[in-house]
Amino acid sequence: MLTKNRDNDVLSLLLTGARIIDLRTLEEGYASSARLSTPLHKVLVMLRHVSQYTMDKALCAESMVRENQISTDLAIKVLRIATTQQLSFEDAYASIGEEHKKTNNMPSASNEITDLLVEAGVINNEQIGRALATSLETGMQMGRILVFNRDVTANVMKAALVCCMLLQDEKIGHASAVEAVQSVRKTNKTIEETFFRLNIHHEETGQGPKLYELFAMSGFVSDTDMMECLEIHVLRGRQLGHIFIEQGFVSHDAVENAITLQGMITSGAIKAYQAAEALKNAHTKQVSIYQALGELDPPAVPPTPTLTFGQLLIASGIVHPEMMEELMGGMELNARQLAKKALSAGYLTDKSCVTALRCYSLNTEGFIANKQCAEILKQCAALDLNLEEQLAKTGHFAPPRMHWIWR
Repeated sequence: MLTKNRDNDVLSLLLTGARIIDLRTLEEGYASSARLSTPLHKVLVMLRHVSQYTMDKALCAESMVRENQISTDLAIKVLRIATTQQLSFEDAYASIGEEHKKTNNMPSASNEITDLLVEAGVINNEQIGRALATSLETGMQMGRILVFNRDVTANVMKAALVCCMLLQDEKIGHASAVEAVQSVRKTNKTIEETFFRLNIHHEETGQGPKLYELFAMSGFVSDTDMMECLEIHVLRGRQLGHIFIEQGFVSHDAVENAITLQGMITSGAIKAYQAAEALKNAHTKQVSIYQALGELDPPAVPPTPTLTFGQLLIASGIVHPEMMEELMGGMELNARQLAKKALSAGYLTDKSCVTALRCYSLNTEGFIANKQCAEILKQCAALDLNLEEQLAKTGHFAPPRMHWIWR
């Protein structure tokens, strides 16, 4: 829990807001700073959490905020541009356009997100008041501040945001949203798994990635970044592409490329994981999106068929081909039927069975390639690993909602 005297610490807000360090690293930095009686910025550099070059940018931003030359929110956006484009803070500040100043944050004590969190028993009015004061002072989003203050976990905040979006789209009812947020808080499971287990909401097949998911798959944004943009989207109804530009996460070219790729995914020309790789390479190599697609290895064309559930179990080494023939018994079985038979035969445990079905969903929907999917499942099953951790370890971002397509 961050202590009171840290709530308005400008440098820590800048460093975490610009994704230079995370909250855990910040806490470690504070502890070392107190133990060594050394300023936080020097400790973070000394421990190699932040380079001196990057810290100088953050200190420049802090100075401008304290002198009321720039808001904390705008300073964070400039820092994001400075770190991603390898610019000095001054050059990044000079380069920002009017779109980066459009958020115009006017927070209030009551909004769709905080109301849902209060009704679910997650936060109280005192915590809202504290976050509101910081939001008015810094221009930062209420949700980011509630997470920064440790009043709400990132997992619960994401649950509230997703529920609010589904409420706006009239895909779930209010009582279901409250129940889902309460369950996430109690179990610490993802909101997507919670929807699945409580039978509140099901995603349909063949959707492809949303814009923010494609950015995450390409490494442009983190979970925290996404939540910030989704909060603005929920409360103001702005288009997400514009919000990502305004907040300093992506360029206009990246948004246009992502929209082009979404169309290609929908038409079946490419898979989602290929689109993510092309989007990342177009940015890194500074080439056109079509050149980036042409340089994919292996190539995107012709499309590679995804694995059946039986093929996935064989490719991951969980079931041998002879065993599979015995399980199938000459019948045509869907994924759930085959999973049930493999579970009864002792080839799968309860945990590995669910993991296999989740991997199957990700592969079928085009979010992970065949070879990588089989290898991830193999490691999870053999070593009893958590799928989310294994995906992160292997550098794969797969939208959590796509884990639960199987019925």
